[in-house]
Amino acid sequence: MTRAQVSLTARLSFLFAASMALALFICAMLFARAVEGQFRRHDLEELDGKMQVVRETLADAASYQAIAMLQPQLHYTVTAGHPHSAITIVGSDGAVLLTMGQPRVVEHLLSGAEDGKTGLLTWSSENRTYRIVSDRVALGVPGSRPAKVAISFDITNDQDFIANFTRMVWIAIGVGTLLTGLIGWIAVRKGLAPLHNVSTLLANVSTSQLDKPIPTASVPRDLQGLIFAFNRMLARLNDSFKRLSEFSSDIAHELRTPINNMMLQTQVALSRKRDAEEYCTNLQSNLEELRRLSRMIEDMLFLANADNHLLAPRKETINLHSEVAKLVEFFEIAASERRVSLIQRGEAPTIYGDRLMIQRALSNLLSNALRFTSEGLAIEVDVQQDEEFVSVSVMNPGPEISSEHLPKIFDRLYRVDASRREGETVNVGLGLAITKSIMEMHGGTVTAESGNGRTRFTVRFPRKVPAMIDVVKADGIQAAFPISPSIAGATAP
Repeated sequence: MTRAQVSLTARLSFLFAASMALALFICAMLFARAVEGQFRRHDLEELDGKMQVVRETLADAASYQAIAMLQPQLHYTVTAGHPHSAITIVGSDGAVLLTMGQPRVVEHLLSGAEDGKTGLLTWSSENRTYRIVSDRVALGVPGSRPAKVAISFDITNDQDFIANFTRMVWIAIGVGTLLTGLIGWIAVRKGLAPLHNVSTLLANVSTSQLDKPIPTASVPRDLQGLIFAFNRMLARLNDSFKRLSEFSSDIAHELRTPINNMMLQTQVALSRKRDAEEYCTNLQSNLEELRRLSRMIEDMLFLANADNHLLAPRKETINLHSEVAKLVEFFEIAASERRVSLIQRGEAPTIYGDRLMIQRALSNLLSNALRFTSEGLAIEVDVQQDEEFVSVSVMNPGPEISSEHLPKIFDRLYRVDASRREGETVNVGLGLAITKSIMEMHGGTVTAESGNGRTRFTVRFPRKVPAMIDVVKADGIQAAFPISPSIAGATAP
């Protein structure tokens, strides 16, 4: 089982048990050190006390013979509380003045005296452990030099106690670790129960329940942020799913109309023999429908590649005022036919972006305005700037767009008047969606407002150079398309 497959309950239980085991180990080590240190200090105090008595006794000895006679007196002093004690007194010349105790211990004390070792030592032999203290003590014998005195007593019982204590501590650590692991598992299991409940709720979410958010009333506060985020994701998915369903239905409807027209015209043409002129007329009609399909597919391909970041605008220096003037001049021919005037106002600095894409976005707005402007009226194109953005507004008099439709007019194939979908041969409701995608690729925005018998579309370009890529990433697909009145159409309000 890999690390990723280990359950969260097991991980937290293991970490809890490991943490407790480490804490118990550290506490046990500190306590064992404290116990051992306490025994060592106690032994040192007793040995120092015995050494002080020996020091006072030897100071009263007037001769070496008197020292040899001190054995009975020193026996009580050395063995008090420690029956297995030993003492050795060695003169400065190496002569043994007095020994008392077990032979192997005395022999070790004598070897230590010969080596000149002093201080507190611990020595083990034949499963017995001894604490030894040695020092140089002045003698009462006139003209004598200090003798080496070594005293030891058996601390085997104390060491056995420490060993048993350490063993019990290790057992306690092991048992404590198991118990804390079990308790931790139970605690984590109960603590994560709300998470399991939430997981069950999330597992039951299906496409038919995207509009039903997860209730947060019974969810702990720590998980409410997660549930709120999940509910927001569900709302976005539900909106996207609805749009996708509507879009699929709309695109099927849009494709069906020209195909049915071609089928009907072809069937009529084949119903009887006709002359070449009639066949040419039929083929011309079919060609128009095919062009409509081609434009629709081309627009859909553009939007699909834009959504998947397969298109990137090229960096170009663009005089926006000049580009707007060119578009106004281009549309003046169609506007004059409908007795509509185009008025351009304002100035604009240089911006950076893809010239053809920007032309296409603006031409969509102009085409859209021209289509819904009545004869004898004027379309106003205003170019403005501030410290951060350059904006182009296209305002036309005509039917107002109600507030409930304004947020949706940039959706694909959306039309305010659904009844006008039938028989439409040029505009299929993709122009504003394309404009929005182009503006997003340039780091800008497009907005719409309508009221008082006027509708205004505004695009805003950043004055600074956005992070753009020079190379078009779609396989052989051109990032921008040439302007054409037939494909410049926008969503019909």
